[in-house]
Amino acid sequence: MRSPTVAVVMSRLRRLVVPDEPWLAGLRGTLRKIAVDQSNLIVVDGTAGTDFVRHCALRLNVGCQVIDVSNAGHSSGDEIPLRDRALINAADLVYVLQLRPEGNLHRLLKERIEQQRGGIVLVDLQGLQPDSVKDELLNAGVEIWRPTTEECRPIDSVSQAARERDNKYPSIHPHVYEIVPFPSADGWEFLAHTTRACPGSWPDESFEQYADSLVESRPEADHSTLSTLRRIVWQKRLIASGKTIRGGCPTVSFTACPLENLPALHRYRTHRVRWDFEPYGLCIRRSWLQSRGVRPVRYGDEALWQSLTEDERPFFQLAVGESGIDWTIEQEWRAVGGVSLQELTPDDVILFVPDFESAKSLANVTTWPITLWPGSQG
Repeated sequence: MRSPTVAVVMSRLRRLVVPDEPWLAGLRGTLRKIAVDQSNLIVVDGTAGTDFVRHCALRLNVGCQVIDVSNAGHSSGDEIPLRDRALINAADLVYVLQLRPEGNLHRLLKERIEQQRGGIVLVDLQGLQPDSVKDELLNAGVEIWRPTTEECRPIDSVSQAARERDNKYPSIHPHVYEIVPFPSADGWEFLAHTTRACPGSWPDESFEQYADSLVESRPEADHSTLSTLRRIVWQKRLIASGKTIRGGCPTVSFTACPLENLPALHRYRTHRVRWDFEPYGLCIRRSWLQSRGVRPVRYGDEALWQSLTEDERPFFQLAVGESGIDWTIEQEWRAVGGVSLQELTPDDVILFVPDFESAKSLANVTTWPITLWPGSQG
């Protein structure tokens, strides 16, 4: 008798994965059960969370078969992607983690129930499924299974090096810090670099390293905005990115806008699905950066872009975007490539955060001065 084929499914994940999310614990517990039951795990690339399922299965020595649905899109008149439907149809048993009401997965599960196929198991951890959805499916005869704390525990680190990363940000002066006033806009001598959360891998990190940090529940799995700033301060470097730069040249961006004026630039950009000018970052003395090749961008139009040499193009910025946004208000400066902060002295930098707890966190890893984001109440 063949072992049953099983799938572990979840609704679309948030871009920024929080290390203690219930679906991560549920995934570890479910895959440990699948290993004990000696079931055959199947996945379809492109379905929600597949990369994490495959990686976690590999770490737990669970065999994994990839079902090929190459070039799958939507079937005629069906809004649900074929890859999602193929995975649900191919599995004898479906373990359900995170579930969004009336999403594609919810609809596919209801179809399976209507077809009286059975084989649906809700993984029962707080925060995975809304009570209304859970009650609906339980009343329809769906099974429920609660993994134990032991089953959900973090996966052991793969090496001594990985275990050492647990202490990646050791305390230097724990909880000893002073909030300094930020310089006024008059005679502003700094350039500011604001940080943001990092959904997915860090710029210098592979997906495997990122997934390891999550399934092992290590501190560096936190990719929040504050953690981005802590990482910059600890590594003493700014890593360049070319994602939003025309031509793709990796750069680091700064603004000449004084810190006290930055809150006016803090706004949500729908087309980028992110906030600009978050209240975390660092101000570095302009002369220090200029001596290392940082210079202002040239705002202009398509004609200016066409006239620039390859060396000049990394410093080009469209003055007014297609959406009508006036980018000149950002007063942007750029560095081509990353910026090493190893030689930066406390006299040439000020860190800024929105509250005292964030300041305390930073004070654990640096002696650089810290101020509060303008208007913060601490």
